[in-house]
Amino acid sequence: MVAIWKAIMEGANAYLKRQFRTIGIIAVIISFIILAAFSTTFTLTYGAEIAFSFLLGVTFSLVAAYIAMYSATNANVRSTAAAETSTYLALRVATLGGGALGLAVISMSLLGLSLLYAAFGDPGVLAGFGFGASLAALFAQLGGGIFTKSADVGADLVGKVEENFPEDDPRNPAAIADNVGDNVGDEAGRGADLFESLTAENLGGMIIGLIVSIILFQGISVYYVTMPLIVRSLGIIATFVGLAVAIFEKRFKNPIKPTRDGLLVASVVAAILMFIATWYVFGPSGVTLSGSALAAYALYGCMVSGLAAGLLIVLYTEYYTGSEAKSVITIAERSKSGPALTIMSGTAVGMISSGLPVITVAITLLISFALGEQFAVQAGISDTFLGGVYGTTMATMGMLSTAGIVLTMDGLGPIVDNAGGIAEMSGAPDQVRERIEPLDTLGNTTKALTKGYAMGSAALASLLLFQAFVLEVARYQAKITDLTTITSAQATLLGTKLSSLGSALALNHPDVVIGALIGAMLPFVFSGTAINAVSVGAYHMVEEVRRQFREIPGLREGTAKPNYAAAVDISTRTALRLMVVPGAIPVVAPIIVGVLLGWAAVGALVVGATLSAIPLAIMMMWGGAAMDNAKKYVEAGHFGGKNTETHAATVVGDTVGDPWKDTAGPSLHILIKLLNTISLVFIPLFLVALISLA
Repeated sequence: MVAIWKAIMEGANAYLKRQFRTIGIIAVIISFIILAAFSTTFTLTYGAEIAFSFLLGVTFSLVAAYIAMYSATNANVRSTAAAETSTYLALRVATLGGGALGLAVISMSLLGLSLLYAAFGDPGVLAGFGFGASLAALFAQLGGGIFTKSADVGADLVGKVEENFPEDDPRNPAAIADNVGDNVGDEAGRGADLFESLTAENLGGMIIGLIVSIILFQGISVYYVTMPLIVRSLGIIATFVGLAVAIFEKRFKNPIKPTRDGLLVASVVAAILMFIATWYVFGPSGVTLSGSALAAYALYGCMVSGLAAGLLIVLYTEYYTGSEAKSVITIAERSKSGPALTIMSGTAVGMISSGLPVITVAITLLISFALGEQFAVQAGISDTFLGGVYGTTMATMGMLSTAGIVLTMDGLGPIVDNAGGIAEMSGAPDQVRERIEPLDTLGNTTKALTKGYAMGSAALASLLLFQAFVLEVARYQAKITDLTTITSAQATLLGTKLSSLGSALALNHPDVVIGALIGAMLPFVFSGTAINAVSVGAYHMVEEVRRQFREIPGLREGTAKPNYAAAVDISTRTALRLMVVPGAIPVVAPIIVGVLLGWAAVGALVVGATLSAIPLAIMMMWGGAAMDNAKKYVEAGHFGGKNTETHAATVVGDTVGDPWKDTAGPSLHILIKLLNTISLVFIPLFLVALISLA
């Protein structure tokens, strides 16, 4: 057991070391591009601040990725050992390991933003931090996803379909690479991914709060700017309470119940704490001009609407992808007629599943915007539209207030998956494997849950991030370098510039339509290149596994050991080589469009990408998870069980869904955030278009 664990940890460490070096080189090159861009269009000093912020964002994101991997690789073998006693103890260890991921990611995001705001006092500088976090996260998620799915697909197609081996059979040469992939993809990649999600949405909220306070007070109110950080800090307290509930609940039939109960309790605690904070900041004795209690109630309503939307998305995930979900059983049943129906049914489930979360987010945006407008009226803000945007900001903060416990649920998934692999490969007693088996299915659901939650938060934050972009455009056009010393005249000029920008974004402008079309196309091209990278890696993995079965005598019989290192090396080289092209797409596209067509086209590009990426991502993530759990439903003994034609069909369906749910799908919301943050950083390049279509 310890030997298997060491092999997994050594493989994960070796991969991350090479990946981090690659990302570091790319980051240094981009930091010099930022310096060059600002030295010619704005000021070198401001460019240096953003470049430093960018490099810090990359560093913090990679540290979050490493912490996630380290906590997972130390928790997985402990979870296997705990299964010798009971399923409860195995789940408890995995939950604590996931909790380390959740708390570390949130805390590091808060720390980075707080340090930079304390140092510079300008959320605009923090855009570099968000850009760095998004860039590192995209490469971490992409590279990790390519690694893990190349190994997983290769292991399943040969091991399960051709050789009829069970999951994680030690005779399978790709078994160690598959388990390493769980840690570098599902843990390290997700750690960086969720770090950038929290960072980008906090950043957008801080910029909106800054502009609201400038218009309201002709200066800066620190409470308006830091309210997103305050809500996030309160969410950490709620996470501790929810985590305690999850780890001490011993009686359950469905293993998702303890963490689901922890989420519900954390939501209640977060709601109470958010009301206290909102009343203190925006209530009668707070920092609104009118001192109206209704202003506080309106913003609190925004937060609660976001919190409720997050909980609903969790329920939708279980409804479509849970181990006993009707859609999962339907996919498994139709697999009796072959893999074509498995794939068709899984694709249909994914497409249909995008409806409820998108409608929920749309309703939440409507409610929070209307309440935000009421806040503006009660607080004395003349621009009710800006108040509405601030309301959507608070709704996003409300949804993300429970991010810690949701990240815990995400982190425990790969841990229990690895625990099952370690039990199988180490020859643990059947009782241990039987205790871990139901947790493996749980892991698929919790991972799908978090991916849907992250995409939901990205959708909810779309309006505030776009408005933050428009606000920064107005700031650059007004040539306001230092917002910390803004004068009354500059505040008035900023408001005037802001009011005049709306006409440039009209849908009858060709540059806006062109930008939106290019943006809507990007998620499909990006996803295609990511899935193709997995297919290349899986092809080489299948050939390597077949080669070893041909050339190593006694491998099938278990009398000889496979060359695990060769499979790990294939996944590593494939991931590092093929992550660059899809990762470059969201970096290069907005810069080219912005330089050629101007800032309005870039804004339209971001909106177009957001609108197409959200349903596409949900379709891939939940459709892939449903096909995966359909396979596990058959493996549990239904419709003939393992080593049948039905099982083989579900394995094929699972291999199709794997790059959907673990590579392309979860990378799409990073794509959205990266487009937003890179647009914020390079605004000076977009102010004058080379091609004028006015």
